[in-house]
Amino acid sequence: MPIRRLDDQLISQIAAGEVVERPASIVKELMENSLDAGAGWIHVTIEHGGLRRIVVADDGHGIAGDDLALAVARHATSKIDSLDALESVASLGFRGEALASIASVSQLTLTSRTADADCAYAISPASSDTPRPAALDRGTRVEVRELFARIPARRKFLRAPATEFAHIRKAFNQLALSRFDIGFVLHHDGTEVARIAPAQNPEAMQQRVDKLIGGAFGDHAVAVDEQAAGMRLSGWIATPGFSRGQADRQYSYVNNRPIRDKVFNHGVRLAYRDLLHNQRHPAYVLYLTLDTRQVDVNAHPAKAEVRFRESRLVHDFVFRSVGRALAAVEAKPHAAREVELPVTASESPPPSNPIASAGVQQSFDTRPYSGGAPGVAQSRAAYAFQMPSAPEPSLQAPPAAPASANDERAPMPALGYAIGQLHDIYILAQNREGLVLVDMHAAHERVLYEQLKQEYSAGHVQSKRLLVPETLSVSEQEAAAIETHAEALAAVGLEITRAGPTSGLLRAVPALLANEDYVALAYDMIGELGEGLRGAAGVRDRIDDVLADMGCKAAVKAGRRLTLTEMNALLRDMEHTERAGHCNHGRPSWVQVDMAGLDRLFMRGK
Repeated sequence: MPIRRLDDQLISQIAAGEVVERPASIVKELMENSLDAGAGWIHVTIEHGGLRRIVVADDGHGIAGDDLALAVARHATSKIDSLDALESVASLGFRGEALASIASVSQLTLTSRTADADCAYAISPASSDTPRPAALDRGTRVEVRELFARIPARRKFLRAPATEFAHIRKAFNQLALSRFDIGFVLHHDGTEVARIAPAQNPEAMQQRVDKLIGGAFGDHAVAVDEQAAGMRLSGWIATPGFSRGQADRQYSYVNNRPIRDKVFNHGVRLAYRDLLHNQRHPAYVLYLTLDTRQVDVNAHPAKAEVRFRESRLVHDFVFRSVGRALAAVEAKPHAAREVELPVTASESPPPSNPIASAGVQQSFDTRPYSGGAPGVAQSRAAYAFQMPSAPEPSLQAPPAAPASANDERAPMPALGYAIGQLHDIYILAQNREGLVLVDMHAAHERVLYEQLKQEYSAGHVQSKRLLVPETLSVSEQEAAAIETHAEALAAVGLEITRAGPTSGLLRAVPALLANEDYVALAYDMIGELGEGLRGAAGVRDRIDDVLADMGCKAAVKAGRRLTLTEMNALLRDMEHTERAGHCNHGRPSWVQVDMAGLDRLFMRGK
């Protein structure tokens, strides 16, 4: 076939394939135009999931009647006029192709009126290139009918109306979160789905975020506001307890532009690295503001991705900003996780021995813990856990608690002092605020993990040599990885040497895992290194995973009976451990029930 020039209609339809993926793409483009036009309110009307009709109307500056024909022409725009303007563009749109692309695959009508015009003007490119008088107040109204009606091959790839509207709602929410000073209204099939008034203060902004994101995000939201190196990061992040199974609550903006950026997202993810399991995703709404010349917004056909000129600087700034916000919460978990117990009533008679029935260990230790945090690599075990036989239930008065526990003038540790154990799973402690409940496995897991990280950084992770080395059968690529990453393996206590083209010898294992399945750990680590995990950052990520796994397997398990001394030792270690409010998988390690909550539970003062 000879080379030939394509006609304008076909060119526009090809371009539309990049701009118009589905009805939500049209809503996004038109709403961005309204934002650029200085709108105070934006109204979006949808019929049949956008397949039949889409209307986006605003009260912005409007388009002059003489410019309407140019507005629907390809590569015609009022937002840039030079390369210099493109490199510092601040508007959401700038290519001048959205309306032309939409008009090529639908029946589009553009109606607009400026403040000084006698009347509005409308144009329908499919029927006429000449604007005609129309009725409209100041602003612009774009109506799109029968999307892809003239291109059946494209229309058959669209989903059911309900699915397409779900995508529209997501695009609507994303843009509604980008500008708090603007009001938004959404209708679908004659029903008002959302009406969001402009937010003029922080409380109203928080309410908008809660309303659009939902899922109790506001109950777990932590404010972020950091500035450095000419950049500012603000917004909200959710505590690890609000983690998600998918990345559906992640909203990131650069200069109020919604974006998807690997550098930005990885910076956030890295800040949560020690708080979330690999298969969980954080939730956040974050706004990065920086010089427009430091970011290239012309890097994606749909303007969904950007490129930073100083990507490492941006990554580190995002990582450290989010990390500081998380650290501030984890430093005071007792204040961040107060639990209000529901008032429940039971008609069944109380048990004859309520203490024994509750599974509370009725033993008290009058000696407050005074030692330092036990190190994992010390000669003795981290805790001398014992498994005594269950004591006979007793209703006799226990020995007195530590004097400081009841003396309001004496200093009290943040987590107080242990008073018992519930079902050999939870530690019960008393502090100034009331009752503290600790998941002993989750708490111990975090303590061990942080200690292991410190020991790894100092090069002190202890290993235990095997009397008989284990032979490992590996691929050639994995065998090469054993040689390449011998130091990284040794740093976590694994001594592995290459024994042949497809074999290795496991000679030493981490001391904490001497009684665990260390062969599986060795295979897992070699496998990931052999898959191309190169570079310090990738290796460190995997090492952190191994350390977290070591901490989890070595931590005290449910069913282990602890003494009061051991419980208090764990409480003191938690108080001196970073991020002790969550285990390595993101689960809360302890909660606080204050006295007011307990009083409500028993209806005291009613």
